[in-house]
Amino acid sequence: MAGRKSKYSLENLNGDKIRVWSVALYIRLSQEDEDNGTEKSESNSITSQKTLLNEYISEYKDLNIYDTYIDDGYTGTDFNRPGFQKLLEDMKNGNINCVIVKDLSRLGRNYIEVGNYIEQIFPLYNVRFIAINDFVDSFKSPTSTNTILVPFKNLINDEYCRDTSIKIRSALNGRKKKR
Repeated sequence: MAGRKSKYSLENLNGDKIRVWSVALYIRLSQEDEDNGTEKSESNSITSQKTLLNEYISEYKDLNIYDTYIDDGYTGTDFNRPGFQKLLEDMKNGNINCVIVKDLSRLGRNYIEVGNYIEQIFPLYNVRFIAINDFVDSFKSPTSTNTILVPFKNLINDEYCRDTSIKIRSALNGRKKKR
């Protein structure tokens, strides 16, 4: 007979409590892939992120997927994204206690806001945060969220957006002048 299950813990046959994480997988991509035609329902990057996150989850018995939240075609510069807003709602309602992303840039590309979620909001709600490719895990390695590398990577992600925006505007202005 299997152990008793509560919302965030599992009791094994010996009566030991095991911490169980109700996981939100969060996936984001700024622009759809060019090959996302009418036959495909999602971009290649979204599919790739899903695969990576699900493979990661399959390695840990204490991680149970509550839901997958996807923002395909949404910028990372703000957090007004439908998938992320639904994730926040589920977090505030106590449905999830762990958020997993591929890397920090998938959570967002706004240096201040990403830092606010990692350092303030997630801890306020006792939510574990994992960024797989950046080796960040607020539970297994609490110091991984407050090393100099996390804000540095977030700053680079923020600057990448700014730089891309400038280049796009420059190209568009160049096209306008040629007309």
